[in-house]
Amino acid sequence: MGKTPDDGAITAGEVRAALEAVLSSVTFARADRARALLTYLVETEQNGEASRLKGFTIAQDVFGKDDDFDPAMDAVVRVQAGRLREHLSTFYAGEGQNQPIEISVPKGTYVPSYRRRSGADGETVPTMAGADGAGASRIVDFGNSAASFRLDSDMAAAPLAATRKLAKTEGSSAQETLLSPFIVRNVKRFWLALAIIVLLLTVILFLVWQR
Repeated sequence: MGKTPDDGAITAGEVRAALEAVLSSVTFARADRARALLTYLVETEQNGEASRLKGFTIAQDVFGKDDDFDPAMDAVVRVQAGRLREHLSTFYAGEGQNQPIEISVPKGTYVPSYRRRSGADGETVPTMAGADGAGASRIVDFGNSAASFRLDSDMAAAPLAATRKLAKTEGSSAQETLLSPFIVRNVKRFWLALAIIVLLLTVILFLVWQR
């Protein structure tokens, strides 16, 4: 028979379920980089390799950076970690508010932590995962290698550039659409005013000529 976990301890199965709930959520539906980063962080920590969760290693394994990657010059890992934290906060404040286990990535570290959001006594029971693995449950394999979650930075940047270009084009079209009626109205008013002036001048000249 398997060993029954202590009360309050977060099991490997619970962490797996919590991760799957996050990855399949609407909040993370279009956040490809956030999903890849979170999966890598949880998988690595659960396999007992939390000490590998450094900026340089993450940059190579998740974002496909080369050996000459310099964290001081390229903030991709810090930026994406910040966005991941925002997505997690949004998820647990909304559609994931009833999830029993919360995954977070505390600031200042890339090692994920897990918290039981509602215990039997109504209190939260935090379980922090550290480099020594104390208090952390383990998952042997998620069925995916870290390499499968690598994302090329140029490929990720291309949709953003295309979106900005499209937004700029649509903005220009919208301005042209708004300006066209304005110009037409003012041209009509100009010709109407000119016609009135010509008519008045004609009447004045006629009266003067009659004298």
